[in-house]
Amino acid sequence: MSGTRTVIFFLIAVFFFLPAPAQSQDYILGPRDLLKITVYDHKDLDTRVRISEDGKITFPLLGEIQTAGLTVQGLERKITKLLAAGYIVHPNVGVFVEEFRVVVYVTGEVKKPGSFPYEEGMTVIKAVSLAGGMTEKAAEGKMTVTRKERGAPEASIPIGMNDRLRPDDVLQVPEKRWVYVTGEVMKPGSYLYDEQMTILKAITLAGGLTDKAAAGRTQIVRKTGGKEISLRAKMEDPILPEDVVVVPESFF
Repeated sequence: MSGTRTVIFFLIAVFFFLPAPAQSQDYILGPRDLLKITVYDHKDLDTRVRISEDGKITFPLLGEIQTAGLTVQGLERKITKLLAAGYIVHPNVGVFVEEFRVVVYVTGEVKKPGSFPYEEGMTVIKAVSLAGGMTEKAAEGKMTVTRKERGAPEASIPIGMNDRLRPDDVLQVPEKRWVYVTGEVMKPGSYLYDEQMTILKAITLAGGLTDKAAAGRTQIVRKTGGKEISLRAKMEDPILPEDVVVVPESFF
């Protein structure tokens, strides 16, 4: 009995801790994916097939099937419909990806986040285009890519539109975050947040202080726990997204 338990625990450990393929519900099938297709109770139709460069597979009874743009579930539905149209009554089709092609992933503020086929020399701008382009909230200049370097853990690296991607890169397009500068500055308004931003940098972006400014009484208005609090601040103090920098007028 103890031996049986050991085997069961081993199988559970294998299931949970072996790395899973990078497949999700929105994974789009593409050239060079290797598929296993089964039809319940019809062993003669079980097929292992690699998607061709033009996005097609060949399946018994049905001949060539275009898979371009389909998810795994989408292909299951397509084959089910084709088989039901005169071949099999109530077919039960399963599609599994046995080998994945090389892909890149695009997440964040793009219109169609997901995984996309990697191409040699692929740039960030190409990957963003495949993902439908950026949303209005996207902070283009703040993009990062998460990648595994040989012998090193995953790292998040700043990246530009013309930079090249690598296989299995995860490109993140963040949402714009703002800080606000008001009071005695030359150009009060909202400014794109930077992780290294200080009071001084925010005021510089706002054109600097006016002649009436009381720099020593500058405050930050910050939302904390659903409430707004006012903090006295020095020019070298860091600020957070959505902070409001208030530069008051001098009494003199």
